[in-house]
Amino acid sequence: MKGETAVAIYSPSAGIWGGGQIYIEQLCNHLNRLGLPAWVYSSEPGSFSCPARPMKSAASRGERLVHAWGLAGSLKRQGISHVILNDLASLWLAPLFRLRGFEVISLLHLYLQRRSENPLGHGRLAHFLLRQSTPFCHHIFSVNRDNITVLGPRVRFIGNFVPAWFFPPTRDHRPEKKYDFLFVGRFAREKNLPLLLRLLKNLRDIRGRRCTALLLGEGEELEPTRRLAEAWDLAGQIEFSPWVSREQLPKVYDRGRCFVISSLHEGFATTLLEAHARGLPALVTRSSGFCAEFVEDFGQPTGRAFVAEDLEDASFLGEVEQLLDDAPQLATACVDKAGRFDEESVFGPIVESLGQGKGRG
Repeated sequence: MKGETAVAIYSPSAGIWGGGQIYIEQLCNHLNRLGLPAWVYSSEPGSFSCPARPMKSAASRGERLVHAWGLAGSLKRQGISHVILNDLASLWLAPLFRLRGFEVISLLHLYLQRRSENPLGHGRLAHFLLRQSTPFCHHIFSVNRDNITVLGPRVRFIGNFVPAWFFPPTRDHRPEKKYDFLFVGRFAREKNLPLLLRLLKNLRDIRGRRCTALLLGEGEELEPTRRLAEAWDLAGQIEFSPWVSREQLPKVYDRGRCFVISSLHEGFATTLLEAHARGLPALVTRSSGFCAEFVEDFGQPTGRAFVAEDLEDASFLGEVEQLLDDAPQLATACVDKAGRFDEESVFGPIVESLGQGKGRG
Protein backbone atom coordinates (compact mmCIF):
# COMPACT_ATOMS: atom_id res chain seq x y z
CA MET A 1 0.00 0.00 0.00
CA LYS A 2 3.02 2.26 0.30
CA GLY A 3 2.73 5.33 -1.95
CA GLU A 4 -1.06 4.99 -2.27
CA THR A 5 -3.72 7.25 -0.90
CA ALA A 6 -5.29 5.24 1.92
CA VAL A 7 -7.92 6.75 4.17
CA ALA A 8 -8.96 6.30 7.79
CA ILE A 9 -12.34 7.76 8.75
CA TYR A 10 -12.04 8.30 12.49
CA SER A 11 -15.43 8.01 14.25
CA PRO A 12 -15.18 8.12 18.06
CA SER A 13 -18.91 8.15 18.85
CA ALA A 14 -20.38 5.02 20.40
CA GLY A 15 -23.90 3.85 21.14
CA ILE A 16 -25.33 6.17 18.49
CA TRP A 17 -26.57 5.36 15.00
CA GLY A 18 -27.94 8.18 12.94
CA GLY A 19 -27.42 10.36 9.91
CA GLY A 20 -23.75 11.03 10.66
CA GLN A 21 -22.95 7.32 10.77
CA ILE A 22 -24.93 6.67 7.57
CA TYR A 23 -23.01 9.52 5.92
CA ILE A 24 -19.52 8.17 6.64
CA GLU A 25 -20.60 4.62 5.81
CA GLN A 26 -21.65 5.78 2.36
CA LEU A 27 -18.54 7.94 2.00
CA CYS A 28 -16.34 4.95 2.82
CA ASN A 29 -18.11 2.77 0.26
CA HIS A 30 -17.91 5.58 -2.33
CA LEU A 31 -14.14 5.90 -1.89
CA ASN A 32 -13.61 2.15 -2.18
CA ARG A 33 -15.69 2.02 -5.37
CA LEU A 34 -13.30 4.62 -6.80
CA GLY A 35 -10.35 2.40 -5.91
CA LEU A 36 -9.29 4.43 -2.85
CA PRO A 37 -8.70 2.11 0.12
CA ALA A 38 -10.74 3.46 3.02
CA TRP A 39 -11.91 2.16 6.39
CA VAL A 40 -14.09 3.51 9.16
CA TYR A 41 -12.30 3.23 12.51
CA SER A 42 -14.81 2.74 15.30
CA SER A 43 -15.23 0.99 18.64
CA GLU A 44 -18.30 -0.59 17.01
CA PRO A 45 -17.04 -1.66 13.56
CA GLY A 46 -19.74 -4.32 13.22
CA SER A 47 -22.44 -1.65 13.04
CA PHE A 48 -21.13 -0.37 9.69
CA SER A 49 -21.93 -1.88 6.28
CA CYS A 50 -18.58 -0.83 4.85
CA PRO A 51 -14.92 -1.73 5.43
CA ALA A 52 -14.40 -0.99 9.14
CA ARG A 53 -11.67 -1.64 11.69
CA PRO A 54 -11.86 -1.66 15.49
CA MET A 55 -10.36 0.87 17.84
CA LYS A 56 -10.61 1.33 21.60
CA SER A 57 -13.68 2.96 23.07
CA ALA A 58 -12.93 6.21 24.87
CA ALA A 59 -15.61 8.16 26.71
CA SER A 60 -13.57 11.00 28.19
CA ARG A 61 -11.55 13.58 26.29
CA GLY A 62 -8.38 12.45 28.08
CA GLU A 63 -8.88 8.80 27.14
CA ARG A 64 -9.61 9.78 23.58
CA LEU A 65 -6.39 11.78 23.36
CA VAL A 66 -4.27 8.87 24.64
CA HIS A 67 -5.98 6.32 22.42
CA ALA A 68 -5.77 8.57 19.35
CA TRP A 69 -1.99 8.93 19.84
CA GLY A 70 -1.62 5.15 19.87
CA LEU A 71 -3.99 4.76 16.94
CA ALA A 72 -1.97 7.27 14.90
CA GLY A 73 1.09 5.03 15.21
CA SER A 74 -0.95 2.01 14.16
CA LEU A 75 -2.36 3.86 11.15
CA LYS A 76 1.14 4.77 10.03
CA ARG A 77 2.18 1.13 10.16
CA GLN A 78 -0.90 0.21 8.10
CA GLY A 79 0.10 2.68 5.38
CA ILE A 80 -2.70 5.19 6.01
CA SER A 81 -1.92 8.60 4.51
CA HIS A 82 -5.14 10.59 5.14
CA VAL A 83 -7.35 10.87 8.21
CA ILE A 84 -10.92 12.13 8.02
CA LEU A 85 -12.07 13.30 11.45
CA ASN A 86 -15.79 12.74 11.77
CA ASP A 87 -17.68 15.68 13.29
CA LEU A 88 -16.98 17.98 16.24
CA ALA A 89 -16.29 15.06 18.58
CA SER A 90 -12.95 14.52 16.82
CA LEU A 91 -12.06 17.93 15.32
CA TRP A 92 -9.99 18.87 18.38
CA LEU A 93 -7.64 15.94 17.59
CA ALA A 94 -6.53 17.58 14.32
CA PRO A 95 -3.22 18.90 15.83
CA LEU A 96 -2.31 15.39 17.00
CA PHE A 97 -2.83 13.75 13.61
CA ARG A 98 -1.16 16.67 11.81
CA LEU A 99 1.87 16.30 14.11
CA ARG A 100 2.06 12.59 13.25
CA GLY A 101 2.35 13.45 9.57
CA PHE A 102 -1.14 12.76 8.22
CA GLU A 103 -3.16 14.78 5.74
CA VAL A 104 -6.01 15.85 8.00
CA ILE A 105 -9.56 16.40 6.75
CA SER A 106 -12.39 17.47 9.03
CA LEU A 107 -15.96 16.47 8.16
CA LEU A 108 -18.50 18.42 10.23
CA HIS A 109 -22.15 17.47 10.54
CA LEU A 110 -23.32 19.66 13.42
CA TYR A 111 -22.37 23.30 13.72
CA LEU A 112 -20.28 24.71 16.53
CA GLN A 113 -22.33 26.57 19.15
CA ARG A 114 -21.70 27.82 22.64
CA ARG A 115 -23.76 26.31 25.44
CA SER A 116 -25.17 29.76 26.14
CA GLU A 117 -26.69 29.73 22.64
CA ASN A 118 -27.94 26.15 22.83
CA PRO A 119 -28.17 23.91 25.93
CA LEU A 120 -26.52 21.11 23.93
CA GLY A 121 -23.68 23.34 22.71
CA HIS A 122 -20.07 23.35 23.88
CA GLY A 123 -18.65 24.87 27.04
CA ARG A 124 -16.07 27.64 26.93
CA LEU A 125 -12.99 25.38 26.97
CA ALA A 126 -14.32 22.89 24.41
CA HIS A 127 -15.46 25.73 22.14
CA PHE A 128 -11.98 27.30 22.34
CA LEU A 129 -10.19 24.00 21.61
CA LEU A 130 -12.36 23.30 18.58
CA ARG A 131 -11.83 26.75 17.09
CA GLN A 132 -8.06 26.55 17.67
CA SER A 133 -7.89 23.11 16.03
CA THR A 134 -9.20 24.19 12.64
CA PRO A 135 -5.87 25.63 11.33
CA PHE A 136 -4.35 22.15 11.70
CA CYS A 137 -6.78 20.69 9.14
CA HIS A 138 -5.70 20.62 5.51
CA HIS A 139 -9.38 20.68 4.47
CA ILE A 140 -12.64 21.28 6.33
CA PHE A 141 -15.93 20.15 4.83
CA SER A 142 -19.29 20.82 6.40
CA VAL A 143 -22.68 19.21 5.91
CA ASN A 144 -24.11 22.41 7.42
CA ARG A 145 -23.56 25.87 5.95
CA ASP A 146 -23.55 27.59 9.38
CA ASN A 147 -20.00 26.40 10.10
CA ILE A 148 -18.69 28.84 7.49
CA THR A 149 -19.94 31.71 9.63
CA VAL A 150 -18.64 30.16 12.85
CA LEU A 151 -15.26 28.82 11.71
CA GLY A 152 -14.43 31.00 8.72
CA PRO A 153 -14.03 30.75 4.95
CA ARG A 154 -11.72 27.72 5.10
CA VAL A 155 -14.85 25.66 5.65
CA ARG A 156 -16.47 24.34 2.47
CA PHE A 157 -20.17 23.53 2.48
CA ILE A 158 -20.93 20.25 0.70
CA GLY A 159 -24.28 19.25 2.17
CA ASN A 160 -25.88 15.85 2.60
CA PHE A 161 -27.35 13.50 0.03
CA VAL A 162 -29.83 10.70 -0.46
CA PRO A 163 -28.99 7.75 -2.74
CA ALA A 164 -30.79 7.29 -6.05
CA TRP A 165 -32.58 4.11 -4.95
CA PHE A 166 -34.48 6.08 -2.31
CA PHE A 167 -36.49 8.07 -4.87
CA PRO A 168 -39.92 6.96 -6.16
CA PRO A 169 -39.94 4.76 -9.26
CA THR A 170 -42.10 7.20 -11.28
CA ARG A 171 -42.90 10.92 -11.27
CA ASP A 172 -46.60 10.24 -10.68
CA HIS A 173 -45.96 8.24 -7.50
CA ARG A 174 -48.88 9.12 -5.19
CA PRO A 175 -49.14 6.62 -2.30
CA GLU A 176 -52.08 6.51 0.10
CA LYS A 177 -51.42 8.55 3.25
CA LYS A 178 -52.23 7.41 6.78
CA TYR A 179 -50.52 9.99 9.03
CA ASP A 180 -50.47 13.78 9.01
CA PHE A 181 -46.99 13.99 10.54
CA LEU A 182 -43.97 11.72 10.50
CA PHE A 183 -40.85 11.60 12.69
CA VAL A 184 -37.94 9.25 11.98
CA GLY A 185 -34.94 9.29 14.30
CA ARG A 186 -33.45 8.62 17.71
CA PHE A 187 -35.59 9.32 20.75
CA ALA A 188 -32.94 11.54 22.31
CA ARG A 189 -32.92 14.82 24.19
CA GLU A 190 -31.58 16.79 21.22
CA LYS A 191 -34.54 15.68 19.07
CA ASN A 192 -36.89 17.59 21.42
CA LEU A 193 -39.90 15.29 20.91
CA PRO A 194 -42.04 17.20 23.47
CA LEU A 195 -42.15 20.03 20.93
CA LEU A 196 -43.65 17.72 18.31
CA LEU A 197 -46.24 16.58 20.85
CA ARG A 198 -46.97 20.24 21.65
CA LEU A 199 -47.70 20.78 17.96
CA LEU A 200 -50.30 18.00 17.96
CA LYS A 201 -51.83 19.21 21.22
CA ASN A 202 -52.15 22.81 20.09
CA LEU A 203 -53.55 21.93 16.68
CA ARG A 204 -56.26 20.02 18.54
CA ASP A 205 -56.87 22.45 21.40
CA ILE A 206 -56.48 25.75 19.52
CA ARG A 207 -57.48 24.90 15.95
CA GLY A 208 -59.76 21.94 16.61
CA ARG A 209 -57.86 19.71 14.15
CA ARG A 210 -57.08 16.24 15.44
CA CYS A 211 -53.91 15.28 13.56
CA THR A 212 -52.16 11.93 13.61
CA ALA A 213 -48.46 11.14 13.75
CA LEU A 214 -46.13 8.18 13.31
CA LEU A 215 -42.98 8.33 15.46
CA LEU A 216 -40.41 5.79 14.32
CA GLY A 217 -37.24 5.10 16.25
CA GLU A 218 -35.78 4.05 19.58
CA GLY A 219 -33.76 5.62 22.36
CA GLU A 220 -33.67 6.76 25.95
CA GLU A 221 -36.46 9.32 25.49
CA LEU A 222 -38.98 6.84 24.08
CA GLU A 223 -40.73 6.04 27.35
CA PRO A 224 -40.81 9.69 28.55
CA THR A 225 -42.35 10.59 25.18
CA ARG A 226 -44.99 7.88 25.58
CA ARG A 227 -45.83 9.13 29.07
CA LEU A 228 -46.15 12.73 27.89
CA ALA A 229 -48.43 11.64 25.04
CA GLU A 230 -50.68 9.90 27.57
CA ALA A 231 -50.63 12.90 29.94
CA TRP A 232 -51.75 15.19 27.12
CA ASP A 233 -54.38 12.69 25.92
CA LEU A 234 -52.57 12.23 22.60
CA ALA A 235 -52.15 8.45 22.74
CA GLY A 236 -54.96 7.91 20.26
CA GLN A 237 -53.34 10.29 17.77
CA ILE A 238 -49.82 8.85 17.87
CA GLU A 239 -48.42 5.53 16.75
CA PHE A 240 -44.95 4.46 17.83
CA SER A 241 -42.81 2.14 15.71
CA PRO A 242 -39.40 0.56 16.34
CA TRP A 243 -36.58 0.85 13.81
CA VAL A 244 -37.03 -0.77 10.43
CA SER A 245 -34.36 -1.62 7.89
CA ARG A 246 -33.13 1.20 5.67
CA GLU A 247 -34.58 -0.62 2.67
CA GLN A 248 -38.05 -0.38 4.25
CA LEU A 249 -37.84 3.34 4.99
CA PRO A 250 -39.17 4.64 1.64
CA LYS A 251 -42.51 2.92 2.28
CA VAL A 252 -42.58 4.40 5.79
CA TYR A 253 -42.13 7.93 4.44
CA ASP A 254 -44.85 7.27 1.86
CA ARG A 255 -47.41 6.98 4.67
CA GLY A 256 -46.95 10.55 5.91
CA ARG A 257 -48.13 13.93 4.62
CA CYS A 258 -45.54 16.13 6.34
CA PHE A 259 -42.19 15.42 7.96
CA VAL A 260 -41.27 17.07 11.28
CA ILE A 261 -37.87 17.98 12.72
CA SER A 262 -38.31 19.37 16.24
CA SER A 263 -34.60 19.23 17.11
CA LEU A 264 -32.63 21.59 19.31
CA HIS A 265 -29.57 20.91 17.18
CA GLU A 266 -29.06 19.46 13.69
CA GLY A 267 -26.68 19.81 10.78
CA PHE A 268 -28.44 18.91 7.52
CA ALA A 269 -30.59 15.97 8.52
CA THR A 270 -30.43 12.84 6.38
CA THR A 271 -34.06 12.20 7.25
CA LEU A 272 -35.12 15.56 5.81
CA LEU A 273 -33.61 14.67 2.43
CA GLU A 274 -35.13 11.20 2.61
CA ALA A 275 -38.57 12.68 3.31
CA HIS A 276 -38.22 15.14 0.44
CA ALA A 277 -37.06 12.35 -1.86
CA ARG A 278 -40.42 10.66 -1.18
CA GLY A 279 -42.33 13.90 -1.79
CA LEU A 280 -42.97 15.05 1.79
CA PRO A 281 -42.78 18.77 2.69
CA ALA A 282 -41.38 19.48 6.14
CA LEU A 283 -41.88 21.49 9.28
CA VAL A 284 -38.51 22.14 10.93
CA THR A 285 -37.13 24.14 13.85
CA ARG A 286 -34.94 27.17 13.14
CA SER A 287 -32.28 25.58 15.36
CA SER A 288 -31.97 22.59 13.00
CA GLY A 289 -29.05 23.96 11.01
CA PHE A 290 -29.32 24.01 7.22
CA CYS A 291 -32.71 22.30 7.42
CA ALA A 292 -34.51 25.63 7.91
CA GLU A 293 -32.79 27.28 4.94
CA PHE A 294 -33.35 24.17 2.83
CA VAL A 295 -37.14 24.14 3.20
CA GLU A 296 -37.76 27.91 3.06
CA ASP A 297 -35.01 29.57 1.02
CA PHE A 298 -33.33 26.91 -1.12
CA GLY A 299 -35.36 27.20 -4.31
CA GLN A 300 -39.14 26.88 -4.07
CA PRO A 301 -40.38 26.74 -0.45
CA THR A 302 -41.19 23.15 0.51
CA GLY A 303 -42.05 23.61 4.16
CA ARG A 304 -41.92 25.96 7.12
CA ALA A 305 -39.36 26.74 9.82
CA PHE A 306 -40.52 27.64 13.31
CA VAL A 307 -39.54 28.38 16.89
CA ALA A 308 -41.31 26.97 19.95
CA GLU A 309 -43.29 30.16 20.54
CA ASP A 310 -44.92 29.86 17.11
CA LEU A 311 -46.89 26.84 18.33
CA GLU A 312 -48.90 29.12 20.63
CA ASP A 313 -49.94 31.32 17.68
CA ALA A 314 -53.28 30.36 16.10
CA SER A 315 -52.35 32.00 12.81
CA PHE A 316 -49.12 30.01 12.54
CA LEU A 317 -50.99 26.81 13.35
CA GLY A 318 -53.33 27.73 10.52
CA GLU A 319 -50.32 27.89 8.21
CA VAL A 320 -49.33 24.41 9.37
CA GLU A 321 -52.80 23.19 8.45
CA GLN A 322 -52.39 24.78 5.03
CA LEU A 323 -49.06 23.00 4.61
CA LEU A 324 -50.79 19.69 5.28
CA ASP A 325 -53.51 20.49 2.77
CA ASP A 326 -50.99 21.62 0.13
CA ALA A 327 -48.70 18.60 0.59
CA PRO A 328 -49.82 16.75 -2.57
CA GLN A 329 -49.08 19.82 -4.72
CA LEU A 330 -45.60 20.20 -3.17
CA ALA A 331 -44.53 16.60 -3.79
CA THR A 332 -42.81 17.18 -7.12
CA ALA A 333 -40.93 20.23 -5.86
CA CYS A 334 -39.73 18.21 -2.84
CA VAL A 335 -38.43 15.38 -5.00
CA ASP A 336 -36.68 17.79 -7.37
CA LYS A 337 -35.02 19.64 -4.47
CA ALA A 338 -33.71 16.43 -2.89
CA GLY A 339 -32.35 15.40 -6.29
CA ARG A 340 -30.05 18.43 -6.35
CA PHE A 341 -27.91 16.78 -3.65
CA ASP A 342 -26.53 13.62 -5.20
CA GLU A 343 -23.58 11.43 -4.24
CA GLU A 344 -21.19 12.78 -6.86
CA SER A 345 -21.74 16.46 -6.06
CA VAL A 346 -21.53 15.96 -2.28
CA PHE A 347 -18.57 13.58 -2.13
CA GLY A 348 -16.75 15.03 -5.14
CA PRO A 349 -14.93 17.79 -3.18
CA ILE A 350 -13.73 15.24 -0.61
CA VAL A 351 -12.37 13.01 -3.37
CA GLU A 352 -10.59 16.04 -4.87
CA SER A 353 -9.01 16.82 -1.50
CA LEU A 354 -7.50 13.33 -1.52
CA GLY A 355 -5.68 14.23 -4.74
CA GLN A 356 -7.90 11.96 -6.83
CA GLY A 357 -10.45 14.28 -8.37
CA LYS A 358 -10.61 16.57 -11.35
CA GLY A 359 -7.92 19.20 -11.58
CA ARG A 360 -5.35 17.02 -9.85
CA GLY A 361 -2.39 15.04 -11.14
